[in-house]
Amino acid sequence: MSEPSSKSEYSGAALRSFIVALSESQATIDKLLADAGVDNIDPEAWYDYDWAVSFFYKIETLLGKAALTEVGRSMIEAAIYPPEIDNIHALLSGLGYWFALNARGPDVGEITCEFEDECTALIDNSARGPCSFNVGIIQGACARYGITPLIEHGNEGCKDDGAPTCLYRVSW
Repeated sequence: MSEPSSKSEYSGAALRSFIVALSESQATIDKLLADAGVDNIDPEAWYDYDWAVSFFYKIETLLGKAALTEVGRSMIEAAIYPPEIDNIHALLSGLGYWFALNARGPDVGEITCEFEDECTALIDNSARGPCSFNVGIIQGACARYGITPLIEHGNEGCKDDGAPTCLYRVSW
């Protein structure tokens, strides 16, 4: 697990996922990095969490929600998992643990998952960051097992609008 930190940080390895998703356009990647004031994102480094969240919102502003959803999808599809993560239930249940490996410090939020039945999960995501990115992560998790999910956003509010959490009902 990640080491304790007194400040909120985000893993460079996870942050670099945008490069995989946008690999068709080096010019776009270069512009995003330049606008963020960096030449590159070091996969071994830890970055200020608020800066990382603002970077993801910048991708959404510049390229749209669909592009940021693809970044989230690419992140989870490219991740390496231990052998015990061998089905959709194990992967969705492990999203919170996986998030904790890539974000550390106070007030970064968390992800929990409960199953309503064999083909329905309720995901509660209080991790700070864009909703469309989190939808992409859920889509990517399901795609690893050949599943195209129906993802319904709860009516309790959205983090993009200031709510403390986004609730997702994922069915397949």
